[in-house]
Amino acid sequence: MKRLYAIATILFFAVTNLNTATAQNNAIEREIMDVTNDIRGRIEGSVEWDVTKDFSLDAGVETRLNNNIGSLDRIHTFVGATYEIGKHFKIGGEYILINLYDYKHKGWDSNRHRANFNVEGEVKFGDVELSLRERVQTTFRTGSVKLYEKANPEAILRSRIMATYKIRHSRWSPYLLFELHYALNTPKPTNDFRYYDGETFQYITRYRGGVGTKYRIDRNHRLDFYYYIDYDRSYDIDYRKEGDIKPVKLEREIRHIFGVSYKFKL
Repeated sequence: MKRLYAIATILFFAVTNLNTATAQNNAIEREIMDVTNDIRGRIEGSVEWDVTKDFSLDAGVETRLNNNIGSLDRIHTFVGATYEIGKHFKIGGEYILINLYDYKHKGWDSNRHRANFNVEGEVKFGDVELSLRERVQTTFRTGSVKLYEKANPEAILRSRIMATYKIRHSRWSPYLLFELHYALNTPKPTNDFRYYDGETFQYITRYRGGVGTKYRIDRNHRLDFYYYIDYDRSYDIDYRKEGDIKPVKLEREIRHIFGVSYKFKL
């Protein structure tokens, strides 16, 4: 009965979120830009400590590369906590300090602060583990921000469904995933920003598909190799000095992300 309840709950959240995500605001006029492509890389190292049977802490650093893995993009330094609620659910939170690097000017840009709040449910069907994670992500920018162009903090709902195959008598665990990023508070364009009333709109800003495999070296050391393909969509909302709006541009990019992460479990 508990397993059926867990399955029903996961399916409910999945269907509800997908229905919400498709209810986008398509009323604004926009210019659709050509799709650009980029190859990116990620390298991560972290430590996890099981404080109790149900409660764990983790911390780590991740380096990200962009421009066809030709330049440094940013460094994420994070700390987080996870609490398991029974066999099928867990909740967690995470703080990330984001150090952005401006490769054009060869220097560090203004920092960002990010907070994640997660709820995750999982069930097993034989050797396959199916999980659904709902994450609310908020990002605070420390640089100057025109609030009628970019929300600060920016709020995004990230919904991820993931299937992991536990190969018997093997240290390898391959997986597949699909994720949607749903922008919750993008400023809605107005004819004149001087009369902007803070109204927002919502839309899907990223579609992600991924494949990877985890490798357990031993009891304390784990590796994760993955490839993501991201289809990113973002609105460039800009205004002239007089206050009237320029054409709203929908910028699109396909990102091929190759990554490896290492985790040490205390």
